[in-house]
Amino acid sequence: MIKINDKIELFGGYDYNPLFLKNPPAQSRTGKVIKFIPGQNKNTAIVIELDEEISGEKITGKYIVLETRYEDQNWQQNRPVHIELCDFFPEDKTWKERKQGEWIEATASYKILK
Repeated sequence: MIKINDKIELFGGYDYNPLFLKNPPAQSRTGKVIKFIPGQNKNTAIVIELDEEISGEKITGKYIVLETRYEDQNWQQNRPVHIELCDFFPEDKTWKERKQGEWIEATASYKILK
């Protein structure tokens, strides 16, 4: 189960060369779980502070929001996640109710680092 302060590694993606691994180029991204916020569905979303800033097509930021890809998914399963890049610290509100970042990946993989 993912907890606050866990170190997370993100890798893979929908494309062969996914946007979240392009700027700057990397094989994976790492960061720390900062908080849980309401998700788009019944699942919570996770706010990660990345170890370094990354750029999407429109913004550069150090915070990402991970959302479960499947409605029946939970954070005990290592299944694909959506990534939203933020150039601000996300509020404790659902995606529709808060300032939104840039959607940069639909099927990233993650693992908890020890």
